[in-house]
Amino acid sequence: MCHSLLQDPAFFRFLSRIDAELAAEARRGRCPHCAGPLHVADYPRKPRGCPAAVRAEYAWRLSFTCGRCETRTTPASVRFLGRRVYVALALMLASPPRGFTARAVCDRLAVSARTLARWRTWWRQALPATPFWRKARGRFLPPVASDDLPEGLWARFGGPTCAERMAQILVFFSPLGSSAMGA
Repeated sequence: MCHSLLQDPAFFRFLSRIDAELAAEARRGRCPHCAGPLHVADYPRKPRGCPAAVRAEYAWRLSFTCGRCETRTTPASVRFLGRRVYVALALMLASPPRGFTARAVCDRLAVSARTLARWRTWWRQALPATPFWRKARGRFLPPVASDDLPEGLWARFGGPTCAERMAQILVFFSPLGSSAMGA
């Protein structure tokens, strides 16, 4: 996998543009509870794992509140996976690529071994139990084994560059960042 993307502000800005498009699409809809109008209600985040050059734009999670029932609607996101403090890209890179040790990945991501172990547990135990994954895993032939997540997804997405392939994977997982998925 492409750990160099963690240091690429241009890739992070590209992900911000995708999130803005996902948010605009969500806002064109109505409240899923009462069909009321949606109003901007972005909220602050303290993201970890992104370059300093983009930290200010990653400090806000795009979100909406219904003008009638005040229910929050958080659109899908390629930048965040639910309420996790590390950006989605860092979570995607949780498994060591060939030739790397877990320690090298911890150093590269600036996370503790305990955090890396927690992420791997999420990938291999919590994610496979979600309705999202139970539905989505049928898309892959051959199937991706739970023990092979997330690196097993790498071969399932195409693209000539690491950035294009990673963007496809993050878009695939973007529903996990929405309030509708309960992430």
